[in-house]
Amino acid sequence: VTNQKNLFSHITADISFASCQELKDYFKDKDEVEFDTETNGFDPWVCKLISAQFGDANNQFVVDTATVDIREFKELLETKLILMQNAKFDLRFLYHHRIIPTKVYDTFLAESVLNMGRRQVRKSLDKLVARYCKQTMSKEVRGLIHKEGLSVQVIKYAAGDVKYLGDIKKLQIEKLKELSLLPALALDNKFVRVLAYIEYCGFKLDANKWATKMKEDNQLVLSCEEKLNKWVIDNNKTDYIDSQLNLFSDEVVCKINWNSEKQVIPLFKELGVNTKTKDKDTGKMKDSVDARVLQTEVKKHEMVPLYMEYKKVGKLVSSFGESVLKQVHSVTSRIHTTYKQILDTGRMSCGGKNRSTKPPTEYVNLQQIPRDSRHRECFISEEGYTLIVADYAGQESVVFANKCKDKDILKFYQEGLGDMHSFVASKIYPELEGLELDRIKKDFKRERQNAKAAGFAIQYGGVGATISNNLGLPVEEGDKIYDAYFKAFPGVKSYFVTCKADALAKGYILLNNVSNRKSFIEFFDDYLNLKQRIDAPGFWDEYKSHKRVNSVKFITEYKPLVRDYFKKKGMVERKSLNYPVQGTSAEITKFGGLLFFNYLEENGLLFKHVRICNIIHDEIVVECKKDIARKIAGVLKECMEKAGEPFCPTIPLKAEPCITEFWNH
Repeated sequence: VTNQKNLFSHITADISFASCQELKDYFKDKDEVEFDTETNGFDPWVCKLISAQFGDANNQFVVDTATVDIREFKELLETKLILMQNAKFDLRFLYHHRIIPTKVYDTFLAESVLNMGRRQVRKSLDKLVARYCKQTMSKEVRGLIHKEGLSVQVIKYAAGDVKYLGDIKKLQIEKLKELSLLPALALDNKFVRVLAYIEYCGFKLDANKWATKMKEDNQLVLSCEEKLNKWVIDNNKTDYIDSQLNLFSDEVVCKINWNSEKQVIPLFKELGVNTKTKDKDTGKMKDSVDARVLQTEVKKHEMVPLYMEYKKVGKLVSSFGESVLKQVHSVTSRIHTTYKQILDTGRMSCGGKNRSTKPPTEYVNLQQIPRDSRHRECFISEEGYTLIVADYAGQESVVFANKCKDKDILKFYQEGLGDMHSFVASKIYPELEGLELDRIKKDFKRERQNAKAAGFAIQYGGVGATISNNLGLPVEEGDKIYDAYFKAFPGVKSYFVTCKADALAKGYILLNNVSNRKSFIEFFDDYLNLKQRIDAPGFWDEYKSHKRVNSVKFITEYKPLVRDYFKKKGMVERKSLNYPVQGTSAEITKFGGLLFFNYLEENGLLFKHVRICNIIHDEIVVECKKDIARKIAGVLKECMEKAGEPFCPTIPLKAEPCITEFWNH
C-alpha cells in the first residue's frame, strides 16, 4: 500500500498493490487484525515508521508509511482487536501519532503469563511460530531494513510478522483456558496500553539541580575515602601504606583502592571482621565485603560502618549520577525509561540495557531512585503543571492480612489500632503486653525495630537466622523472635503451611484467586525426581549407614542428593510465601493504573492534560495541569482503591494522593 507506486518498480508478481480503502474493506467484517511495524529505531520521538503491517493468515498488507499517513487507519486500529507481538513497542509509535488502540492481544505477554517463572522459555516471535505453527521464520532480513528500505525481501519479511499471530493466539487461548489463566492475561493485555503510555510520557528532570546533587555526592565520596585512609595511616597499618614517599612531598599515603574487594578483604580479615559468605552459584564459602555480608559485622570494628558508608555514597555516584543526566531526552527534556511487565513474582521491573543498539542504550531504574529529598526533588513537573503522587498505605501488609486472615492481625486493621510494628512488638514481647502502642513506638524503639524486621522477614519466607542477620543479633535471639511471632499469630502459621504444601504438590504458586495468576517452578521436575529417590523404601537407612562411616558413596552420592533436595524444597517454600503477596500487590497497582488510564481516555485527557510519569510497586506518579489537579487526585485515589477491592475483600486498601511540585510524598 503506497501513494507512489513508481518507487516500487522492483515489485515481483507475487506482491500486488492495494489501496488504503481495500485494506480497510478487507478487515471491515473481521473482529481482529494482526498488526506490526518496522521502524528505523526504538525511540518514537525521533525515529520514523518505515512500514505498518496489517494481516491475517490469508492476506498481509504492508503499508509504506513514508507515503501513506498511518493515521489513515486510526479508526481501524481503535475499533478492532489488535493482535501484536511485544505490543508495548508498537503502541508507543502509535501514541506518537495519537492512535490509541482500545483492544489489544499481545502474544508475547500471553506466553509470559503461560510460563511465568520459567526463565528458559523463549518468547520471541520466531520461537512462537516454531512452537505453535511448526514453521521457520528467518530473522536475517531484520538487519537489512535500514539499508534496503522496502525491498522485495523486506516487504515479505514484514508481511510474515502478521501471518501467524492469529494461529498463535488460538493455541495460546486453549492453554490459558486449561490453566485458568485468561483473567491474568486479560489484565496484562489491558495494562500494556498503560505501560506504553508511561514510557512514552517520560518524567521531567531538573538537570541543573541534579548536577548540583552530583557535585555533593562526589564530595561525600571524597570525604568518606579520606576517613578510611586516615584510619589506616593513624593506626600505622604499614602493609597498606605506600612507603615510597614522593620526591616533592613527605605525605604518607594509603595505597588501598577502596573499590577493590581484593584489597579491602585482607585488611578486614586482619581486623577480625568475618567476610565469609556462601556463593549462591557454587554453594561454597567465599570472602566478600558486600553490604549484605558486612551488615552483621557493623559492631565488630569502627572501619565497617565507615566502609559501608563509602560504598553507599559510591553507588549514588555510579548509579544515580552522570548516567542519569545522559538520559535526558534531546527532544522532550524528560527521562524515558523502559519497564518489564511480568517478572517471576508477578511484579514489574524498570531500567536495564537495550543491547540491540550500538552502543547499548542504558535506561535508568526509576523504581530505585533513592527516597530522600535530594534525589526526589530533582524530578519535577512542566511549567503550568503539577505532580500528583499517590501510594497505597501499607499495601503488602494489608494484602498479607487479607490472605492469612489471622484474627489478631485482622483485629488490628478493623479497629484501627495505629502503628503495626508496635502492635507486633506488643504481641511477641511479653513485657510490652497491655502497653499503649504510642508508648511502645516512643520508648521501646529496639523492640519495635526487631518486630518490624521480623514481620517483613517472615512474610517473605525468612527464618530466625534471617532475622538475626538483618538485625545483627545472635542467632538464638533471632530464633526466639521467630518462634514468638508464630505463637502470637497462629493464623499466619496455618496460612504458611497451606502455601508450602500447595506449591510442593502442584509445581506452581497461585498468586491469588482473582486473576488466578501462577508462577511455575522451573526446577519442579528435578525436585520431584529427588523426592522420589529420597522417599524410596530403605533410602534413609542406607543414608545413615553410609554417613556413619563417611563412605565414598555418602560423600559423592547421598550427601549431594539430600542437600540438593532440601535446597530445592526450601526454595519452593520460600517462593510460596513471598510471591503471593508481592504478585497480588503488583496486580492491584496495575489494575489501579488501568482504571485511571481508562478514565483519562474516556474524558479526552491523555497526552496534553494528564501524563503518567512513573509506576512503582505501590505508587503511581502523575503530571497534570494545575487547574484540574484536585479533581485528578480524587479520581486517582478512587481508581487505586477500587482496584484493591476484589483482591482485599476483608481489609480494604487505602490510597493517599499528594499534589506537589516535585516527586514527594
